[in-house]
Formats: sequence, C-alpha cells, structure tokens
Amino acid sequence: MRSTIPTPWGIATLLPSVWFRADLRRASSQAREDCRTPTACVNNQPDSSPYDRRDKGGTLSDTVHERPGALEQEFAPERGFPESSLEAPQRDPRLGTWTASRVVWTIVALLAIAWAIWAFVDDGSLFVALIGSSIAEGAVVILSALGFVVILKATGIANFAQGDLITLGAFLGFWATDKTSGFVGVHAVNGLHFSLLLGYLVVLALMFFAGVAIERIACAPLRGREVHVVVIATLGVALIIRTALSLWQGGDYRNLQSWFNPGQSLENFGPFKGGVLKFSIGFLGVHDAVISAQRIFIIVVTAIVVVALMLLFSRTSFGRQVRAIAADRETARMYGVRASRLSMVSFGIASVLAGLAGLLIGPLQGFNITVGFTYMLLGFAAVTLGGFTSIPGIVAGGLMIGLTDHLFGEQMLPMVVGHWTQRFTSGLPYLLMIVVIAVRPQGLFGRIGGRL
Repeated sequence: MRSTIPTPWGIATLLPSVWFRADLRRASSQAREDCRTPTACVNNQPDSSPYDRRDKGGTLSDTVHERPGALEQEFAPERGFPESSLEAPQRDPRLGTWTASRVVWTIVALLAIAWAIWAFVDDGSLFVALIGSSIAEGAVVILSALGFVVILKATGIANFAQGDLITLGAFLGFWATDKTSGFVGVHAVNGLHFSLLLGYLVVLALMFFAGVAIERIACAPLRGREVHVVVIATLGVALIIRTALSLWQGGDYRNLQSWFNPGQSLENFGPFKGGVLKFSIGFLGVHDAVISAQRIFIIVVTAIVVVALMLLFSRTSFGRQVRAIAADRETARMYGVRASRLSMVSFGIASVLAGLAGLLIGPLQGFNITVGFTYMLLGFAAVTLGGFTSIPGIVAGGLMIGLTDHLFGEQMLPMVVGHWTQRFTSGLPYLLMIVVIAVRPQGLFGRIGGRL
C-alpha cells in the first residue's frame, strides 16, 4: 500500500495552481462587485488584470468585457434610454394654449377684416357688387379645382387638359344652343338649336364620354410609365382640343345664352329685374348695388355640386374607393379596388365639372379658345391654397382667389396705393399662392399625407 503523505516535491508543484485559482476567484468577485451598476462597470478598466475575462460560458454579470463601452450598449435596452442619435422633436412655441403660427394667422385675418370694413365704409355699393363678382368667379375656380383633384386623387395624374375641357364645354354649349347671333355676329357652325335646358344636358353627357375617351386613349396605354410621361400626354391632349376647336368653330369671341338674359324666360324671375338684382341698404351706405342674376345662379349651382361631391366621397362605394386609392394605392389594389374603372369614372366626372364651368361662365363674358387655360391655372392655385386633401379647403381657396382678384385688386388695394394697381390684378392670386407655399407648403387647410 502506497503512502498518501505528500512529498516536498509534490507540495512545490501544487502551490502555483492553488495561488492561480485563489487569484482568479478574487478577480471574479471584484468584477461582480464593480458591475453592480452600469456606470461602475463602464468606468472599470478591463485590461488592468489578465484574469478579468472569460472565453466561454458565464452570464452578463459574470463577464467583464474587454471592449470599452460594450457593457453600456448591453445595458442601454434594459434601461429604456433613447438612442443618442435621435433628437427630440422641436415643438412650436406657444403663447398660452395658442401656437405662434396660429397667433400670426389670426392677426393677419383680423387685419384683412379691418381693411375690408374700411373699404365697405368708403363705398358700400361698390363693395357689395365686387363681393358678388368675387364669389361667382371663386365658384367657377372651385369647379375647375375639384375636377383637377378628383383625377389626381383617383389616378395620381395631374390632368393639365382640364382647362381646355372647360373651353370645350363652353364651345359645345354654344354649338348646341345657338339660336341667335353670337358675340359680334358669330354663329355656331352646324348648330343644333336646342333649348337651353336640353342643350346643356346634352353637353354634360358629351363631356362625360369625352373624359372617358381621354382616359382610354391618352392615359390607359401609359399606365405603369413615369408620372411625368402621362402629364406630358395630358398637355398634348389639351393642344389637340384647342386646335380642333379652332378648326371646327373658329377662334373668334362668342358668348352663351342665359335664362336671365333680356327676352328669356327668367329675366324677371323673383327679385330679378332685367336679369340683375338691385338693392339698397340706406343706413349702411349701400345704394342701388347691382349683382347679375347669372352670378347668383353660378354660386347656387356650385354650392349644390360641392355638397353632392362631399356626399359622393363620404357615402358611396365609389367615394370610399377613391379615398382608399388616395390613402394607399397599392394596398387598395390588393383589396380588389378596380383602378381602371375608377380611373375612367374619375375622368368622366372631372370632365363634367369642367363642362359645367364652361357653361356657367359663357353667358358672363365673351370667350374664345383660351378661356379655359386661365381658369385651370386659377384652379391649381386654389388647390395649392386650400390643400390637396380637403374639399372644404379647396372651396376656401377658390373663394380666396375670387376675393383677391376682384375685391382686393379692384377696391381695397387701390384705396391705399392708387388705381394704377388695377392693371395688375390678374397676378395677385398667384402672388398669394407663392406666399402661402412659402409659409405652409401643404396649404392653409391641408394635411401632410391626408385623404380627400
């Protein structure tokens, strides 16, 4: 039986191993004590001892990392701290419960109202007449803008043929209803000589099919191409319409008949006498203010159309599909929305709106083949002012265009700087548009990423 008493040589060989293990236990204990908090662990210098790391096994609290900042990265998710690269969103400075931008716009609105009151006190009769002209022009601009936005929301296409569709509606109205000589003796070529009601209904039906034809011929074959290619195609359609109208009916000025014109059935309808509305408010300084019956008719018809469109988009399947396409085109297609049919109907509705605008402005003034282009630009300005995502905003933008062009340009501004500014009134709506874009790119009433 061998003796178990250790020899001096054996004791000598065991001593280094015992010392190594004792040193390792002390190092591990010290590391756990230092890593009780992340800050202490980060401040610990891992290279101070050759025994402060493990290659295999262990837990987070048992492992001392060799890389500076490594433990800080591992502890950060547990603390729930935000990443250092993310900055807190900047908040709009507030004055009480109002934001600074809201205060500025309120001050601007109050100044405009005070200026308008001053203009009314200066000449109340002119003020009332210009209010009627402003709202009537704004109503036509609203019809143009609504047609523009319907196509844009349903297809993503900016239809720059919308203006020449307005011209087409006016020329078709002249062709369908011309019974007497037009402007300066101009007659319609091969006119149908329908009554006003029947002729205008025929024109609106033709405008719907014209819009569908434009979508099928000019836009559907380009589906899937770049947006700017389709936009250029709509510009080509506009030039084709203008050239065809010039070759068919000529480019001379002409006008349309109205139910309120002298000799027509509604010339003396209700409060209208001779196709105009005259009234006086003595204590307010308004004497024999005149508003054309056709302008009031335009305002009423446009109000009905706006309400009908709002109901169409909020209460019908077509409206829900258009809103779905506007919100997320690809997802709507995945859910079965038939984009091709939606595109055809949208072009048809937009063309009807353009034709209606042409029929409404035709009796007010002489028109030629360029009349629609002006209203298309004004409609685009109204959409920019009000915002592409809000029908009430578009209505407000159209009214602002009309008020800027007539009331502000013809009375309010000349009161301050002189009547020479009346020569530049046509540019004021676009100046207003530029100012609004600079301050609020999404429009006064629009929302970024909003729906129609």
